[in-house]
Amino acid sequence: MGVPGFNDLCMHSYQPALETQTFEPPLINKVGYHTQQLVPPGVEIHVPGFGQTYSLEYLDPSKRSVGIYFFTIVQAMAEWGYTRDDDVRGAPYDWRKAPNENKEYFLALQKMIEEMAGEGRRARAATGLEGPIHQSILSLGSPWAGVAKTLRVLISGDNNHIPVISPLKIRSQQRSAVSTSWLLPYAHSWAKDQVLVQTPTTNYTVLDYQRLYKDINFEDGWMMRQDTEPLVADLRPPGVAVHCLYGSGIPTQASFQYTDKFPDVEPTVVMSDGDGTVNLQSAKQCGRWVGRQKQPVTLKELDGNEHVDMLLNFTTVSYIRTCCSPLMLAGSDTSLRDSDLLMYSLVYTTIALENIVTFKKKK
Repeated sequence: MGVPGFNDLCMHSYQPALETQTFEPPLINKVGYHTQQLVPPGVEIHVPGFGQTYSLEYLDPSKRSVGIYFFTIVQAMAEWGYTRDDDVRGAPYDWRKAPNENKEYFLALQKMIEEMAGEGRRARAATGLEGPIHQSILSLGSPWAGVAKTLRVLISGDNNHIPVISPLKIRSQQRSAVSTSWLLPYAHSWAKDQVLVQTPTTNYTVLDYQRLYKDINFEDGWMMRQDTEPLVADLRPPGVAVHCLYGSGIPTQASFQYTDKFPDVEPTVVMSDGDGTVNLQSAKQCGRWVGRQKQPVTLKELDGNEHVDMLLNFTTVSYIRTCCSPLMLAGSDTSLRDSDLLMYSLVYTTIALENIVTFKKKK
């Protein structure tokens, strides 16, 4: 199931080095931009626990409440009869990378699903993969059409309210992640005349990204956007049953007003509806699939639910239990295609997003 989270893992992972280290831009080759050089010298990044759940249940190994993430959902599933690391598994990944950089991850995910299904189990995972063993997608707070806050991240940095971190100092690291440019708002969902960024001299909309990258002196970012935008620009129906849960009623960053010190200054933020991270107009884009595929598409709005807090919500857990009933599953008669591994990676969304893959043993 697709999951929420944006920049929070990054903040915690890099905090010790942020004030003293400089992050280099991604390396470029003849194919395009890739997230190959994102960490300070002497620092290694590992993605632990693929196929297991422990690294998704708590972000902090101490298992203190401040680091709780997927524990509530995984624990509930264990109480329903699932077994950790057996028929409920995690698939964490390096979310700094855009989907076109994460092919090895998708292949490993595909292999895990096929192996589990081959053991006589019925696949039922929200990972964005199509196929005869993949029967439904359940997404939580997915930014189907990007999020406005990534504009602030690119322009002036975002410290996620961590006072010891300077937004301007973390900005270079945030820009270097190709997934940041990938998550800018998409023109198919934002009004083309809606001003997202405003300065004393210029207004920027979804049609002005090239100019924006130039004006903030980060033209490499425009190349990143061109590399990644086509991956999800069509938002084709996935061809499997979709359960789309999203939060609303929480003030969410929508546009940014800068002074003449742009881009090296904090903006005045204009809020709109959403879950505090994902704008409502993006979270509801799964609704465009209603009537465009034979499989059902169900939207459920969780009023008053914040992006990460929805993982602790009783309504969320109850709905997941309903979806985990074999009677609720809808089959898919499509075959797995490599292009779909990229197309539906928005369900694996960025964004400190992990997917939980679930299988039900045959009785």
